[in-house]
Amino acid sequence: MIRTRARRRAEAQLLSDLNDLLRPRPRLPVLGAGWRWRYELALVAGLAAVVGTLLYALGGEWTVICLSALAGVVTPPWPEPVIAAAWRIVTPHRLRSGFAKAGIQSRDGRPPFVVRTTSEPFGERVRLWCPAGTSAEDLRAARALLRTACWATDVRVIPDERHAHMVTIDVIRTGPAALALTAPDPAPPGHTGPGAAGDRGPTPAPAPGTGAAAPAARRTPAPAPGPAPPDGGCGGCRPGSRPGPRAGPRTGPR
Repeated sequence: MIRTRARRRAEAQLLSDLNDLLRPRPRLPVLGAGWRWRYELALVAGLAAVVGTLLYALGGEWTVICLSALAGVVTPPWPEPVIAAAWRIVTPHRLRSGFAKAGIQSRDGRPPFVVRTTSEPFGERVRLWCPAGTSAEDLRAARALLRTACWATDVRVIPDERHAHMVTIDVIRTGPAALALTAPDPAPPGHTGPGAAGDRGPTPAPAPGTGAAAPAARRTPAPAPGPAPPDGGCGGCRPGSRPGPRAGPRTGPR
């Protein structure tokens, strides 16, 4: 048993080493790195410009006071536009991490390139440029990994109708699209089986021991309550029958 486990461990390590040798590591050119981190670089540059301007205009003491007040302003809870802007920055990084973990890259190690990220009511919409060697089918096969990497409810892959190398990924987080994913499929038109909703409401399932096509028993509606019958009427007669003459004392000979 111990030798078998050691042999399996050695085989798994050998397969992992062969995979690392055959599959190149993802490349990150300088221009690609600058485009990938453009928002973070712009934020750092803007913060450095603000700090330098405050130091030059107000001095060190007032700069610390202004930065403390600014830190108090930007603390949570944040408004919806700020949260949407933050997700537009975070989602491309999470997608690239999912590409790396799922092995979605070309032979020379190029993963899909993120062109644009926009905010939508359901989450984010990411536009990708797939290099030669990758396709929308590769992204669809890795939907579960991409969904987990993006911390999302689901991920939808939509290939472009005109250009095969352009692919759109919808990262669904909240909204009507996320609710539609968990809602049950509607019944087809004309379906009248158990539990199906028709024009008159849901049809209940048949009781145990009875056929599905057995007709339902007709119920005779109860008569509407009316005024009490007079003394000469028939109070104990069957409903719907006509009362007969009242029997009097017999005066004739027997």
